[in-house]
Amino acid sequence: MPKPTFEKLKQEKKEKIIDAFIREFSSHRYDDASLSRVVKQLGIAKGSVYQYFEDKLDLYLYLKTYCEKAKLAYIVHVKRSDHQDFWSYYRALFEAGIEFDLKSPRESRFLYCISKNEHSPSVRAFHNQWRDQALQMFEAMLQQEVDQGFLREDVPVKAMSFFMISATVHIGDYMQLYHGTDFDKNVSEGNPVFAHESKVLMQTADDFIKMLRNGFDV
Repeated sequence: MPKPTFEKLKQEKKEKIIDAFIREFSSHRYDDASLSRVVKQLGIAKGSVYQYFEDKLDLYLYLKTYCEKAKLAYIVHVKRSDHQDFWSYYRALFEAGIEFDLKSPRESRFLYCISKNEHSPSVRAFHNQWRDQALQMFEAMLQQEVDQGFLREDVPVKAMSFFMISATVHIGDYMQLYHGTDFDKNVSEGNPVFAHESKVLMQTADDFIKMLRNGFDV
């Protein structure tokens, strides 16, 4: 997390630093991202970065938290209590994700590019930790649905959670394979990740939801 020296910077300077490094990590895999390249662009000494953060990893993790907070601002308004069933709620989360992507493309691009680092020795342990946290979150969410009689109880919640996360994560792969969506091109051109593919994303999500509903509903 940032050191006090970073927090004391004027907001304008902080934003320039954040923006520059988000762009760097969105354009290169973690191991290829260069602090030297960014500080040269910013016109500051490389040592300044270490006055603000412990190291490259510390900076990367800070930016992940920063971008996740931006996304949470859109997701937090989606309440399960406002939806008649779980699947309507689940679909609304996709819609909120699209709104985040279109209105905060910089942060969305960074979060999209995180997945490209899952096999990096430098951050693999963190990816495993984030995966486990996501599984636990889904398990808790689905367990509530099971307890209330909305989802079947004869299938282990852990299995349902793993299947749902896998389906959600690979929706993008499906879109690339069958719809020719090029997320990497969108990112490289500085566009929102989904760009003009939001309708295709929701159509694909609806198809996946139909399959999940048939498998999980009581």
